[in-house]
Amino acid sequence: MKKTQQQNRFGIWIDKKQATIIKVAPDGSKDYIKVKSHVPFMERFKGETTSKTGLFGTTLSREKKLQEKQNNSVHHFIKEVVSNLDHANAILILGSGDTRFELQNAIDKSKSMNGVWVENKPSPKIPIRAIETEMEKHFNLHFK
Repeated sequence: MKKTQQQNRFGIWIDKKQATIIKVAPDGSKDYIKVKSHVPFMERFKGETTSKTGLFGTTLSREKKLQEKQNNSVHHFIKEVVSNLDHANAILILGSGDTRFELQNAIDKSKSMNGVWVENKPSPKIPIRAIETEMEKHFNLHFK
């Protein structure tokens, strides 16, 4: 029987600005990784009014291009976070907003993360020590 390499447990707190990743190895050693996002902040507009029209009557608006740029930046940020999750056995995702759901979807779609236990839980912004205690409570409850 082949021995699996998946032994690490991860706790991630994520929002659109940054991700804090805590990696716990089987021997109990902890590594801390911070991934900063380069996502532009959403700009508020008065409305999508434009007098410019493109080919076949389509309207050209600056807001749509900025929204697409933001979505692409978030997608790149999520890929960068997933690349830091090597040999994962279990992952606890904490955070607020839609970014944690996007991260869970990226993990579920990844072939290298097939069979990894993933838990997604809402949480306000918390310090690293609070992430560690959430991980300890969760992993001790499910993996005894």
